[in-house]
Amino acid sequence: NLDAKLRVTMRAEIKHLQHQLGVTTIYVTHDQIEAMTLADRVAVMNKGVIQQLAPPEEIYDRPANLFVAGFIGSPPMNLISGETTDGVFCSDALSLGRQKLPGKGKMVLGIRPEDMSVAEGTTGDFTGSIYAIELTGESNYITVQLGKDRIIVRAPRSWRGKPGDTVAIDLNASRLHLFDAATGERIDLPSMEHSLGANISRPQLQG
Repeated sequence: NLDAKLRVTMRAEIKHLQHQLGVTTIYVTHDQIEAMTLADRVAVMNKGVIQQLAPPEEIYDRPANLFVAGFIGSPPMNLISGETTDGVFCSDALSLGRQKLPGKGKMVLGIRPEDMSVAEGTTGDFTGSIYAIELTGESNYITVQLGKDRIIVRAPRSWRGKPGDTVAIDLNASRLHLFDAATGERIDLPSMEHSLGANISRPQLQG
């Protein structure tokens, strides 16, 4: 229960001490930032069951299931419910997949805020209505209403907009995640970089 500045200092001290002593340390925390910054390996647990045991970068880049995907990351990964049919993922406001996606049926698409960007002009991979804007200092976090879902997009600190504006968003296609909605398990995707453009719907959403 330390203040924010002292917590950062203490994390550095603990990390340095562990390196200096060279001993295995088990550190239990509910703070994901502490887990990611202090650990060589992280065990993410839910109701006493290990969901994933891996280095921090693997847990962040390849979460094993929806629980890990929604838990690790600040802000957390955006999770959009939809369905895959004939290799194309569709939600009520988004359709993508020139390269056929694996799996069939109800799916959840995941993408982190930093793996999207605000497009110049009014044309992007999709559009939505700005719900809220949070300036953190080094960047802006934009909450966008995308159909029934709200997603968070990271934008440069120089970016300016206001709630109610329509904003166009581009996706980093190589950083998408797909999960089975029923089991929550990760579904491995083929490389999708440079493959989405022609098949992403661009609805002009309002509110």
